[in-house]
Amino acid sequence: MISIGTVFLLTLSCLGLGAASLKLLKIGDELNVAEHYTISFAAGYGILGWLMFPLGVGGFFSQSSLLVVLIAGAGGIIFLPGKGIPFSRLHLDSVGKVLLAVIGCIGLLHLAEGVSPPADADSLYYHFVLPKQYLQAGKIEFIPTPLTGAAAFLIQLTYVPAVALGQELALTLWTMVTSWAAGALFFVLCRHYLSLNWSLALTILFLTTPAVIYGSGSGQVECRIALFVLLTAWATAKTLQSGQARYAVLAGLGAGFFMASKYTGLLFAGAAGLMVLLQRRWLACGIAFGVAMFASGFQWYAWNAVHTGDPVFPALFQWLGSEDFEGWSKAYDLVFKEKLYRSENPLPHTPIWALLFPFKATLDFSILHDAGRVGFGPYGVLIMPFAVLGVWQHRKRIRQHPLFAYAGLALVFYLLWFFVGGSQRIRHLLPVLPLFLICATVAAQRCTLNGRARTPLLAAVTATLMLQLAGQSLFSSNHVRFVTSGADREAFLTRNIDAYSVVPWINANLKETDRIFYSQRELRYYLKTRIFLANHMQGQIELREEETTPRKAHLQFEAAGVTHFLMSRKSGDDKYRQPLGQLERTGCLTRIKTFHERQKSSRTLPNQASIPRTLDLLRLNDKSCLE
Repeated sequence: MISIGTVFLLTLSCLGLGAASLKLLKIGDELNVAEHYTISFAAGYGILGWLMFPLGVGGFFSQSSLLVVLIAGAGGIIFLPGKGIPFSRLHLDSVGKVLLAVIGCIGLLHLAEGVSPPADADSLYYHFVLPKQYLQAGKIEFIPTPLTGAAAFLIQLTYVPAVALGQELALTLWTMVTSWAAGALFFVLCRHYLSLNWSLALTILFLTTPAVIYGSGSGQVECRIALFVLLTAWATAKTLQSGQARYAVLAGLGAGFFMASKYTGLLFAGAAGLMVLLQRRWLACGIAFGVAMFASGFQWYAWNAVHTGDPVFPALFQWLGSEDFEGWSKAYDLVFKEKLYRSENPLPHTPIWALLFPFKATLDFSILHDAGRVGFGPYGVLIMPFAVLGVWQHRKRIRQHPLFAYAGLALVFYLLWFFVGGSQRIRHLLPVLPLFLICATVAAQRCTLNGRARTPLLAAVTATLMLQLAGQSLFSSNHVRFVTSGADREAFLTRNIDAYSVVPWINANLKETDRIFYSQRELRYYLKTRIFLANHMQGQIELREEETTPRKAHLQFEAAGVTHFLMSRKSGDDKYRQPLGQLERTGCLTRIKTFHERQKSSRTLPNQASIPRTLDLLRLNDKSCLE
């Protein structure tokens, strides 16, 4: 009950903070109840994450201080509409009732994931771990690990009160609530341009998009950032229509919250700023947008600049980085970026590939990271011919249509992301997917409203729904089995987390002051012992064979506080990768435990072939081994 109460209080706090901000901006009188609640939640969600930053930097992360902030924020619910319940006046026909029932079933499947222990690798490595680490320290600590430790973490800061007041269950339920908040706001905005049934169907398509299924129940931020994108799009459209700076302020807040949640938010802020300037009161609205965007989005960039000299560490470290910054040299920075850029950008940055990328990601994802597991499904490709024809038919009215702002935001962000973004992982586009879905569906629906093409359009929607619902059911079966099988936590974790079998032994036999050097990032959340991740995301320990020696490696491990190693090798192979191989040959490592397990291929498909392997737990001996 404490966990449920915590999530309820978090929800009220977001609603209250958002409603108060709308009241301050004198926005809300023109909104219906559903619009007021969903837009308030989106704004309040960002404000809550923003408020957590000064609280954490000041060293005030405690249960009492967090509770005070949430209660104070919840006080703003007095500014919500006093009459009516959101979504209570839906006049449904038989098709609408079926669609609403489907949404209810999806909600139950998401609830099963919400009450299951976390098992997503990225969440277990940093999305969920860092809030716990901040709480233990009582403050936000700077972690000089690019992309996962020194990135913009506004959304993860909302996890801090969840885990502080309601423990793990509140944390996982909170991720479920916030992902469904994005779906609710998406539905509300769809209703401005589409019928009730179309809006319900499109909401189902969004909620069952593979990328949303993958990230909505985990700590992944892209699905939640969609809240800020939709908020910005709505406010930008209102700015273009009215020329009023108050809407530009709200658009700036939304764009700034995106900036403070992920580096790609810088690109989105640029796209939103460009759209705000496309009207007669461009100067006043542009200034209002810019000030609000900077105020809501600057914190994490200032934090990085203070510690490293580079506000977007490590993107500009070669030029702005501090020479005396420990653990990340400019020489290593070049090595890191070369490896990262080559692996994260398999397609050339050319206009033709910018045009072909969506089709490549949908039809041939052989070289694109995660496109097969966390892509956007077939709907975009299937609907594209209808959407293009609809745009052409109504091309003379596009500039005056409210969706011009939505389409412009999505298109400009996509082009900036493709040509100057650091990674071609398709899930990084998920925040703007709702804008594409609304614009493309409206264009396609207008094109086929009274024509024979309506049948193939409906067929495309139906086929996509059936395919994605099947995917949702398959993914959720793992969590449903946990809920219905007596909730055996250890069995669930062993089944879903690679190498989890080593965790109980390590927690029982090593001290919390020990530190393990290892590559199984998903174990970080469940291990009580401190860890040091063995990959190129850090510059403290040299892992290139040609650049290290046993003595140098030992000194670096010792300086980093590493006492043990958890190393993987194929069964029957006694060789470790460098520099551990060198240390073992010099007698600096002692094997204290060996684990035999099978490397899992998939959490969703547990029966897929797994690979047998061996994990060795090694201890680092003192310096006498080098003499």
